[in-house]
Amino acid sequence: MASPVDMIVVLFQMVCVIIVVAQVVTSSRILREPLILKSTWRNALIIGVIFGLLSIYGTYTGFEFLGAKINVRDLAPMIAGLIAGPFGGIIAGLIGSLQRYSLGGITAVPCSIATILAGLIGGLIYLRFKRHFCGVKVAVVFAVLMECLHMLLILLLVQPFSVAWEIVSVLIVPMVLANAIGMAAFSIIVSDFLLRQKNTCGNEEKKTEKIN
Repeated sequence: MASPVDMIVVLFQMVCVIIVVAQVVTSSRILREPLILKSTWRNALIIGVIFGLLSIYGTYTGFEFLGAKINVRDLAPMIAGLIAGPFGGIIAGLIGSLQRYSLGGITAVPCSIATILAGLIGGLIYLRFKRHFCGVKVAVVFAVLMECLHMLLILLLVQPFSVAWEIVSVLIVPMVLANAIGMAAFSIIVSDFLLRQKNTCGNEEKKTEKIN
């Protein structure tokens, strides 16, 4: 069995992919549209599919322990929900969830449920913040609490409880840490992009006022 340090290293490698995706999102017009303006069904669908595939990637690049997949699968639907609303989050969550369920295992049900909830709750947070990105602090707290909920679902739905407890005791630290750091990295990149956009718009307005 891999040591906790090995698990964290592997998960951080997966998080690096999330950082690359964040750069792509902020540089692609159709993907960054929900961040600047409002999410439409079209760009929410595109984001949902892209992050759904990223969720699958998170599953396949993880590793197995007692039938459970140690991974950052939930991170992609969380991000999709936070930047594209419930529709984008649920699409990403469903894609990642169905693929995870197809793999089977004693944690198939709780993990599948958690992935869908990750996208849905992320979307609700997006709505709570009036269709704007919630910021770094809220996003990271969400990631931590979401993985805690994921672990709770495993404890509630996996039998026998002794096996569920053993799984959670191994998974909780690397998964919470990796998802939190991945979310922090993504959020910092997005927040920096939004700040630059705001400053650019402010400078343009000042130039217009001087001309007038």
